Amino acid sequence: MSMVSKRLVAIRLLVTAMLVQLVFCIPAAYSAATGDDYEIPLAELKKVEKKKTKKAETRRRTERKKTHATRQETQHEASGATDVPERPVPLLSETEKDGAEFMEAPDSAHISHEPYSYVVPGKRTVVKVVISREAVQSVRCRFRSLERGGYASVAMTKAPGSQFTYVATLPALEPGMAALLRYRFVVVDASGSRTFSQEFVIPVKSTSVMPGWQQDPSPEPVRATLDNPRQPLEGFSDVVMENVEKK
Repeated sequence: MSMVSKRLVAIRLLVTAMLVQLVFCIPAAYSAATGDDYEIPLAELKKVEKKKTKKAETRRRTERKKTHATRQETQHEASGATDVPERPVPLLSETEKDGAEFMEAPDSAHISHEPYSYVVPGKRTVVKVVISREAVQSVRCRFRSLERGGYASVAMTKAPGSQFTYVATLPALEPGMAALLRYRFVVVDASGSRTFSQEFVIPVKSTSVMPGWQQDPSPEPVRATLDNPRQPLEGFSDVVMENVEKK
């Protein structure tokens, strides 16, 4: 074989080898360029897993801090120490002590009353209330004039011909007294339990016209019971207290 023929054969073999290598390298290159179908999802999944791991670790650290803080607070309370000074309990006045039992929710479902628009000083006031309760033992109207004044009460009786309406007459407010008429109803049932209404506050109006719910004082004064002898009733006239301490 001549030298030229050998060179041609060598060239052909070289070209063939290059072609074969090219053919086999294209898929690998293509795969590397485009990426495997599972390569990107797996990478994203690993990122998500890393984020979950970090969140879980952060959550565990937070829980450990809360647990530690709770333990410290419990130990702090158990030791009797406190960072906040205790506030002194305010002392109630005699009037507030006397009215503390009426701080619960009033019975508006069984005690019905429509307050008046005003009262005239120097005139007695007739009050009526409807008690839709069974086995009522007694009903009283508890009244005062000043916001922090003493309380007194009068007994209420059933209105003539009525089964549920109770009526009472309150003494007259002193003329020129800068006060309001304040009152509430107290109901005692057969078992001795007491329920009460809200406190009604009626403004005072000086006028010569006497409304129908008021009347002139009579020679016989209104007899009332003083709730607390150390807190006298103020702002009323034509009234006699039944349990005032005798000097």
